[in-house]
Amino acid sequence: MNLKQFQADASKHSSFILRLAEDQDLEFMIICSSQAFGDSETWTRNYFARTREPERVSYIALNNLDPIGMIRVNYVSRDTAVIHDLCVLPLHQGKGYGRKILNGIVKLLLEQKCSTIRLGVVTDNRRALNLYHSIGFEVSSEFHYYVISTNAVR
Repeated sequence: MNLKQFQADASKHSSFILRLAEDQDLEFMIICSSQAFGDSETWTRNYFARTREPERVSYIALNNLDPIGMIRVNYVSRDTAVIHDLCVLPLHQGKGYGRKILNGIVKLLLEQKCSTIRLGVVTDNRRALNLYHSIGFEVSSEFHYYVISTNAVR
């Protein structure tokens, strides 16, 4: 999905903060991502290890200083960023934090003069797709992924 026209969220949560992730946030990131996306913690740990690159930056969302979600940005060029891995702990989903996180990161990227902002998403989550559209993202391309059990090929 590409950002066409940003629809900023004017509401404020004084207790909400979006900050750069630090090394000590890795365990939270693994738990948050695995719970939100349904992947095992082992797979998620390996995924974060494989995608640890200087051009890929992670942010932690906090409410009342408690971590509640995360988001990552891959800077593919000086003015192009791909947002991915937006997730909120299941306990905090449905409370507007996903919108706050996405709004916060889009504002940051616009301040950094990113002229192209993309969003990598799984398209089977209708509620999430509605959020992305409401913020100003439009579908630009679609990819289908297939999985086969290794037991099926033995």
